[in-house]
Amino acid sequence: MSTLTVHDIVAFLLVRQGGHLSMSALHKMAYFAQGWHLAWAGTPLFNEEIHIRMGGPFVPALFPHQKDGFLETSWPAGNPAAVAGEQAKALEAIFRHYGHLTGITLAEFANRQAPCQLATARATEEDPTPAIDLGELKAFFRALNDAPEDTTAYANRFMARYTDEALRVQQ
Repeated sequence: MSTLTVHDIVAFLLVRQGGHLSMSALHKMAYFAQGWHLAWAGTPLFNEEIHIRMGGPFVPALFPHQKDGFLETSWPAGNPAAVAGEQAKALEAIFRHYGHLTGITLAEFANRQAPCQLATARATEEDPTPAIDLGELKAFFRALNDAPEDTTAYANRFMARYTDEALRVQQ
């Protein structure tokens, strides 16, 4: 289990950006950070669940701390200094790749990915915003990491190669 929380990750990203990230972007950045960390380190970056809805992935644990405005400038619920070493390096790489994108664009990317599509397929009337499975998230991002070309279609097609290992992670 990770000792970091999603709040630490959000606080780190806001410090890295110099403040002023939309909540939509922060939710999606948490999704991408979790996925890439699972692929690179093999373990979750944080323990809070990520769920899916039409607007893309979101982390319910962030909602109680959100302000009423569109942009966040700081995140007192988290400790950015808690993110260090390899985790900080990973988040820096993720931020360089995704940090310039809007929440809408990040949602469009995420919603095309197998983990979000699979979670959406599990939605029911009783659970309209199901959690994204960490095993599926790890398998997808490992497939994406191993892809000779960084394309979502390739990773979706070859994700099955990693599914058995992903299921072992959950046990």
